[in-house]
Amino acid sequence: MPEIEPELEKMYRECVQRLYSIAPSFQKVGALGYHPGLETMSDFSAYLGNPHKSLTAVHIAGTNGKGSVAHMLAAALAAEYPGESIGLYTSPHLLDFRERIKLVSAEAGEDGRHFTMIGKDDVVDFCRRTEAFMEERSPSFFEITTAMAFDYFKRKNVRMAVIETGLGGRLDSTVIVTPQLSIITSIGLDHKDMLGDTIEQIAFEKAGIIKPGVPVVVGDVPQEAFKVISSKAEQCGSRLYRAGDMCEGCVSSETAAAEADLHSDCQEKNIRTVLTALGVLGHGAVRKGSAVYEAMIRAAAVTGLRGRWERLSSRPEVICDIGHNVEAVSVSMRQLAAEAHGRHIIMVYGMAGDKDVESVCRLLPDEAEYIMTQASGSRAMPAERLVEIARKSNSIAVPDVEKAVGLAVSKASADDVVFIGGSSYVVAEALAVWDKILHNKNVSI
Repeated sequence: MPEIEPELEKMYRECVQRLYSIAPSFQKVGALGYHPGLETMSDFSAYLGNPHKSLTAVHIAGTNGKGSVAHMLAAALAAEYPGESIGLYTSPHLLDFRERIKLVSAEAGEDGRHFTMIGKDDVVDFCRRTEAFMEERSPSFFEITTAMAFDYFKRKNVRMAVIETGLGGRLDSTVIVTPQLSIITSIGLDHKDMLGDTIEQIAFEKAGIIKPGVPVVVGDVPQEAFKVISSKAEQCGSRLYRAGDMCEGCVSSETAAAEADLHSDCQEKNIRTVLTALGVLGHGAVRKGSAVYEAMIRAAAVTGLRGRWERLSSRPEVICDIGHNVEAVSVSMRQLAAEAHGRHIIMVYGMAGDKDVESVCRLLPDEAEYIMTQASGSRAMPAERLVEIARKSNSIAVPDVEKAVGLAVSKASADDVVFIGGSSYVVAEALAVWDKILHNKNVSI
């Protein structure tokens, strides 16, 4: 028996490496890893017996906030259905491929956690069962992981599945599911090379998740986006709710946000969306102190979500955040300025080259000290180029995330603030090396 676990670990790692080699992910290569269209995804699901058709689901799209909303909603639903599991499918992962596919429960397991990631044996088994299809049809990385999630959730008989789109909505692999509720969290100018140059075009793509007769909750979106979404809902005969509707008797979103373990300033809007979604799903008013409320405000702990204004240490204060587009960065920089209170800020910053880099850099504080870096993968903007574009007076390039974070922490005094961000991939690599950093410098957690 002792030989089984190492052998499983070996097979699992080989399986994941093969997935990356045969189907490069958008996470690594950008647009080359994006396969719009639904034919391959539909055929893949049919190959597996159409597991998506047996799922009771909530489907979530949006430029920003969809990951936080998905995790908070999954945590709340798990508390609503004790003894049953809620499926949670999100992307990208930060530290472990299996973060994408989780089961969330009201009851903690032996390890004290309320979530479990898909088992390594389940990943290996899925790859074996679908090897012939993958060789014949060459699905994208996201199509593979989506099929894996649907198959796993069916096998685990989840009470409900919370499904986050990967990119857009209308042509996203996840759109083959017919949910009980659709959610569009926000609309902003991101992924313009694939989704369109205007708010209206991007809203049209996101609104593609709306299904005939299925209600939709819309978060904080520009008016021009709301017009597009409401028109699509009307065409589909889908009742449309604005975030904040169906909340009579609920705890205020401001109160919940103040107590939530997701700390970024945008979470008040996200919580309002979650409260409305729960109301539309028929779960009644969420009141302070209830099991659903406690799960919702502890969503990061309950579901294992990381990288959303996450404090890694207190002296120096080290914060990481995956916000990477103009809308998200504008919020995080306002929050950083408010929380720094004039303290010296050291920014460890790296971006994907396909983002609106110049616009984002204009939002970054001029008075901070910058260590520009780059994550691995061809999408990353070279650190030296980021220095040139950002045009910050106190700026150097360290094109290795581990070295950049180590340098920042070694330079920081106990009263300084270190901010790590610009890309979820920079944050992912920073989190992966953080334990090493802790062993090399005395920081207070």
